[in-house]
Amino acid sequence: MKMANTIANEVYDVFESSFASKVVIPSSLELIWLKKAVGCYNAEIGTIEFNEEYLQFDSELDQYTINTLGAYMKKFYQEREFSKVNKYPSVVMKDISIDGNNGTKNATKAELDYVSNEVSEMIENQKPSSFL
Repeated sequence: MKMANTIANEVYDVFESSFASKVVIPSSLELIWLKKAVGCYNAEIGTIEFNEEYLQFDSELDQYTINTLGAYMKKFYQEREFSKVNKYPSVVMKDISIDGNNGTKNATKAELDYVSNEVSEMIENQKPSSFL
């Protein structure tokens, strides 16, 4: 029995489920991140085809591939958040530095590092073993 092709919303659901609180992200931005994720997947692991017009893949993707695409999207989200937090103003003088957002910057950087490592591990798990 032939299964249905995977649709973009399945990847979006994995991506959105990674947030503790509801974050409203424009669908156009989610689509950009999904296309970037597909590009990264194709460069790092193997070829998958995504039809932007129909918002679906040309086949049924396994759950780990969907999870990987969602993780890539989370990484792109975290990169954006880190960039935004780093633009917060700071006051630096000779003897004092005032930055009420330093904790936020550190936490955002730590989250980006965590997500980047998670994506790297997922990529490595899908590459063919050299011990074959």
